[in-house]
Amino acid sequence: ITVSASVMSLTNMIDTALIQRVLQHAGWTAEEAATLFGNYTSLAVPMFNLPPVFVYPIAYSIVPAVAAALSSGEIKKASDAVGMSLRAAVLIGMPCALGLTVLADPVLCIFYKAESAHLASPLLTLLAPSSFFVCILAVTNSILQSCGEERKPVISMLCGAAVKCVSSVVLLQKCGIAGAPVSTFLCYLTVTVINLAFVVKCTGIRPDFSKIFFLPAVAGLACAVTAAAVNGLFAPFSGKLACFAAIFAGAVVYAAILLVSGNVTIDEIKTIVTGAKK
Repeated sequence: ITVSASVMSLTNMIDTALIQRVLQHAGWTAEEAATLFGNYTSLAVPMFNLPPVFVYPIAYSIVPAVAAALSSGEIKKASDAVGMSLRAAVLIGMPCALGLTVLADPVLCIFYKAESAHLASPLLTLLAPSSFFVCILAVTNSILQSCGEERKPVISMLCGAAVKCVSSVVLLQKCGIAGAPVSTFLCYLTVTVINLAFVVKCTGIRPDFSKIFFLPAVAGLACAVTAAAVNGLFAPFSGKLACFAAIFAGAVVYAAILLVSGNVTIDEIKTIVTGAKK
């Protein structure tokens, strides 16, 4: 459990070990490599780590619920808990990841100097989608631990680490610092796919993946497009105002699509919020 919980630190450790060395080997000076590494790890990575924070309470609360249901043979109850936890992770992670992707520059400008933010924003744009997979990982790790399969996330993590190492070396040489977020995306995609396969195999529960992922993805894209449009509309007047207006407009569109389509109900939202508080 301790090792699998370190998955968030895995990519940071690999990046620390590889980025500057590979960039220097590819022709960048030590000073240039250090600057690129600093912009990436000090600005882009902290924002990337933010969305999963909202999912961790849900992930922690799912362990006793699923464990109790499985131990008492209540498969339907366990399936409902697994499905709800995955839906919660998707509903939270999808708009956060896509929103950060399109609003990377204005969001960073709120917290950092404009010059540094402009340099780091392309990296955050590439890195932000990976935060969605981290949200799913938090929940799937908890599901596997709740059914006594705590070693499975370690296998997934090792596979992701292998993908991260190989892709980092190749992409950093070909694409420069942009290779770091792309390799992180490939790493978490690999771990997520393997974890989901383990969940189905180990629990015998097959969540409705089309319901869990498809419409939230459509709503998330609409949210991102709306946020980008509103930000572009108000940016000439005030960068910070434009960013906050874009986030609000994107959230309204996202919630409206999900509620009108019936993909999510008010009761489900209350359940997710209550579960997170517990």
